[in-house]
Amino acid sequence: MVCRSRMLTVLFVLTWACGFRYQVASAGDVLTQHNNNLRTGAALDETFLNPKALRAGTFGKRWTLYADGQIVAQPLYIAGLAIDTTANPDTPRVTGTFNTVIVATMHNTVYAYDADNPRPGPDGRTVPLWARWLGPPRQSGKDIDMWSTNDPEWGILGTPVVSDDRRTLYVVAWHDDGPQGGIRYKLHALDLGSGAERKSAMIGVASTDPSQPCKPQNSFNPCTLKQRAGLLLSDGVLYIGFGGDGSRGALYAFDAASLTQKAVWSPTPTGVDGGIWQSGQGPAADTEGNVYLMIANGTFDADTGGKNYGDSFVKLHLEGETLALKDYFTPCDQDYLRVSDLDLGSSGPVLIPGNQPLIIGGGKEGILYVLSQTTLGGYLRNPEAPDCQSTNALQQLMAFPPVLHDRQTHYGNIHGSPVYWKGPDVERVYAWGENSKLRAFELKNGRLDGTAPKQSAFEPPLGMPGGMISVTSDSSKAGTGVVWAVAPLDGDANRQRGVNGIVLALDAEDVSQTLWTSELVSARDRLGLFAKFVPPTIAGGKLFVATYGNTEPLRTYAGNRPAQFPASYYVTVYGLDAAAPPHLEVVNQTSEDVSIVRAATGPLTLETTACKPIDTDSLDCTDALARKAGRPSLRQVILASRQSLAECALLRVTAASKNDGLRDATGIGFWSSQSLAGNQAAEDSGRFVPRGELVSVGNATLKDGSAATLYEFVGVVNCAAGNAADSTTLFKPYMQFENAPSGQIFRNWDLAGNYLISGAVPGFDRTADVLQ
Repeated sequence: MVCRSRMLTVLFVLTWACGFRYQVASAGDVLTQHNNNLRTGAALDETFLNPKALRAGTFGKRWTLYADGQIVAQPLYIAGLAIDTTANPDTPRVTGTFNTVIVATMHNTVYAYDADNPRPGPDGRTVPLWARWLGPPRQSGKDIDMWSTNDPEWGILGTPVVSDDRRTLYVVAWHDDGPQGGIRYKLHALDLGSGAERKSAMIGVASTDPSQPCKPQNSFNPCTLKQRAGLLLSDGVLYIGFGGDGSRGALYAFDAASLTQKAVWSPTPTGVDGGIWQSGQGPAADTEGNVYLMIANGTFDADTGGKNYGDSFVKLHLEGETLALKDYFTPCDQDYLRVSDLDLGSSGPVLIPGNQPLIIGGGKEGILYVLSQTTLGGYLRNPEAPDCQSTNALQQLMAFPPVLHDRQTHYGNIHGSPVYWKGPDVERVYAWGENSKLRAFELKNGRLDGTAPKQSAFEPPLGMPGGMISVTSDSSKAGTGVVWAVAPLDGDANRQRGVNGIVLALDAEDVSQTLWTSELVSARDRLGLFAKFVPPTIAGGKLFVATYGNTEPLRTYAGNRPAQFPASYYVTVYGLDAAAPPHLEVVNQTSEDVSIVRAATGPLTLETTACKPIDTDSLDCTDALARKAGRPSLRQVILASRQSLAECALLRVTAASKNDGLRDATGIGFWSSQSLAGNQAAEDSGRFVPRGELVSVGNATLKDGSAATLYEFVGVVNCAAGNAADSTTLFKPYMQFENAPSGQIFRNWDLAGNYLISGAVPGFDRTADVLQ
């Protein structure tokens, strides 16, 4: 503790006032996960960030708020917070009133940052107003993290919550206090103005056997249960959900003033599993103090007099020392969900206000359910399960149907939660399931219209978790609504580390219209590593997006664990900057300027000794491949250090480029899968090749009689592992034209669809379709 306190003190030593100013806006607070206890994800007081402002081209990355570990909890925002750190001995003296961002990390540190100024220290890093380390976190392991995506440690997972009087921050931390204290969870109450700890309390029991620190502990195992769901504060009571990894889930209720336990409820008291994780979404609460949850896979027997509610919506109410179950809803195919690991509780409920208040939520099956808050519906057994309709729900909508890829069915898992906005014309519910685009469903007469929902142009690569979303507007005014989303850019964030993220801003009245992405000016605005379940926070004219760090190789750790980690962890801050020149607008269009003629695979003779080390675990073979083949690479080639290339294949791609077009072009680029229709982000490892680096292999005449030049590109495909090892490789070329005076970059894409190479499709020849 002493060493850690000294480190935090040093962090503050040499701060100074900034010599420049950013636009400071006043806006409402974000005191809890997804903005409010209804969990709508909506900030309805945003007057700066609207479609018109985003289209102006001056929105982008402003600075980063540095931290000491992965950020899994959503950042919170308090406008006009009075700061006085006199009572915090671990923090230098800071006084004043600040718009403040709260950041909590997996290293068990809580930071309070100035939301409007970077306050750089001597090393250039932003300096917090205060910081508080809560103690050693629980070390990671395959027992709680099979893919090692959250290595090396687990500390604060669930989003903290701020008291209504804005004086206290409540946070739950996972502690490893050694042989004496054991592995345990503690609830901390921090003074929001100084970071000083007011009091703390242990939750459940500790694992105190030094020889077996993770042996089962009654019905609550602090070694394996994860406190991922955001904290809920309702009527002076804190609700804290636990779940995961073979242990029974639990919901604890604590008195917020005294931190004494009031009640505890288990979804499966006589069964197994039944976690409350909700992909980080907090329990919801209505104005009458009822608490709503969605339960993950677990035993269900409530329909036959039992007390187990696996894969169910539940409605609870605190009555004395009891969390009484008032109502529930369970899908007709609950047993199928359980055995197929399609837990309903992969997202949390959203409460929709109105004369007939609703609940909307969906899980890994990709189905959205609409329920009545008054009568949830219980359970009706259906002999047609799993292909059944739950007639006890107001509506059951297959929002994200499963897709077939490589002969495997991939369900449209919904993680986090949908979000809700009452716009100028209609109410909308936005959701983003896996293997799909974001969809906007109109809500009319208590039903979602699923006939032809508007969709985003961008679609993430195959895999978890879909997109994490929020929405902002100036109340319900037309032209003010923006849907903000964070999604994977280049991998499956469930199985892989090193997955980059993309941030998107979409017009809330028509989400097919992309207003801005962090890839438009990627050199300036690229986010960093995707934080798996964290929705963006928008307040005060700024966007705060959590990350898992700056960068690391895209890797899958099935049996081993990573040895190296990102050089820095942070929250990225985006905002408007009146002094910034507008970026060049990217205009995507189809044309015959460039077309793929043929692709073929053959032996690869590249040796990994020629590749450039990235770190001890990874190699960048992109340049080595280009030198060996005498052709530019159309993709980045990132391999594991110990990976053999013996089983890989060399891909050769020939493209025909119209001479009239190439005369004015800056080069030819490849994006692997996503393109056109307003999509302005590279999906993963496609590269842009400047005109001077193109390698000609002959001349040709296009079908329309135009003179063309044939250029050849190479890649590495069909490996067993690594970034170049996709069993299916997709690619698509474009010719790029930059016209700075017009403020636009034109990308003329190949008219054909995405091209595919795999073990089953080793090559193709389109000569007869493209050339005379």
